Amino acid sequence: MQADLDPRSIVGSIIKASKLLEIYSADRREISLGEFTREVGYNKTTTYRLLQTMVSAGWLVRSSSGGYRLGMRLLFLGAIARQDLDLRNEAMPYLQKLAEEVGDTAFLMVPGDAGAVTIEAIFGPNPVRVYGVMVGSVLPYYAAAGPVVLAANIPELEEKVLNGPRTRFTTGTTVSKATLRAKFAEVRELGYALSMEDYIDDVAAVGAPILDAQGVAIASLSVGGPANRYTGEMRRRAIELVVESARALSAHLKSLAGWGF
Repeated sequence: MQADLDPRSIVGSIIKASKLLEIYSADRREISLGEFTREVGYNKTTTYRLLQTMVSAGWLVRSSSGGYRLGMRLLFLGAIARQDLDLRNEAMPYLQKLAEEVGDTAFLMVPGDAGAVTIEAIFGPNPVRVYGVMVGSVLPYYAAAGPVVLAANIPELEEKVLNGPRTRFTTGTTVSKATLRAKFAEVRELGYALSMEDYIDDVAAVGAPILDAQGVAIASLSVGGPANRYTGEMRRRAIELVVESARALSAHLKSLAGWGF
């Protein structure tokens, strides 16, 4: 406890809850009630009530096996804590290179409560541009390449999307829960998402996740343009460049002191 803090002003239950969170580590992402009770030393009733409170607050989520995992709210708070690093500035060279080499608009997106938030967009030399997505745009996680790779690589977010409402934006929008679940699995396996007119008519995009050391997405890189360009060799090349750029940026961020990967 810091010396300048008055012990009478400390809320004991919050301190107890923080002790539970401190058990998590990079190689220990799910913990059972019994493990919490044994390792922290609280009685089972107290531990259970603390865990249930944290689930209600969005700090933790209950898995299908009965254990507890860190929740989306903590992920969002962690993203805010990393703002000093300035993800946008670190990603800028990768975005500029991607936009130049593919020729279309490159996007950087991060997870938000209501959808994927576009925090940067760099135009390529192609005079035909995508104006339906710009800095500040919030896109649904089940359409467009950048949002889809975020949902596919954030387990808690994927379940939230699968169990939430979905709107059909175009004839290509995936709204079926079973089809969307299969789509997320395929995106994880391939390492990228391909969007063909599923959010905006006549617009295609390719996106890949920026992953932390545990394989969880913290952001996505994507590039999008006229759908008629994303065929054959052009499509193959765009996929290759996006995947390479996302992997390189992920490695770069992990190498920076203080990123916390």
